[in-house]
Amino acid sequence: MNLFTTIYRFNKLYVLKLQEICSPFGITPVQWLVIHHIYNNEGCTSMDIVKEWSVEKPTVSSLVKKLHEQGLIQFKSGADKRQKYLSLSQEGQVLCGKVKEKVMNLQSFVTEPFSEEMVNEWSQQLAILEERMLNYEG
Repeated sequence: MNLFTTIYRFNKLYVLKLQEICSPFGITPVQWLVIHHIYNNEGCTSMDIVKEWSVEKPTVSSLVKKLHEQGLIQFKSGADKRQKYLSLSQEGQVLCGKVKEKVMNLQSFVTEPFSEEMVNEWSQQLAILEERMLNYEG
């Protein structure tokens, strides 16, 4: 079906563009997603990221560990010392701002020919497709 081929090709191109943006900053597109999630959800946990992005816990743990080693994120313990709340370090905030600006420029360029309403409608329709894909059992 052409729709799925187009989605696949678009995603592949988007990831390649993200690599071009992220690489000079010493991070990968997946690390960028984690940084951006923490930026938007200060004090989140690794499990929050696991649930949001539907990825395995060891994958997120590895990404978080690497970002912490790079000095981009920091941990805060809550009442339950086993629970670590994530936030961006000062260096992480600066990096996030720089990468976010470039990502927003890319996204604005790509969607510029379309109205905001149309882009929002596509987002809603893709969310429906995503939900149906998650529920498929065939």
